[in-house]
Amino acid sequence: MRITLSGTVFNITRKDIEKKLRGIEPEEGRAKYFIDIRGKNYPIKQTLSRTLNLPGVAFSSHQAFAILQKLGFKITEKSN
Repeated sequence: MRITLSGTVFNITRKDIEKKLRGIEPEEGRAKYFIDIRGKNYPIKQTLSRTLNLPGVAFSSHQAFAILQKLGFKITEKSN
């Protein structure tokens, strides 16, 4: 999938994301939305930040949500 964030064009696939997160632990914090990769819940912004080598402030949660959804990830909301 071809996306543009912060003026830079990226080509990413679901497999790219899964590969980049191999060996990385999910971040703890205030995240509201997550994707499951190999039984671990990763915050959606951490997922894109690590995959694209961008700081989390370079894109919104809304953008991350839309991109990951288009790549076929099921996004879950943190339960309180």
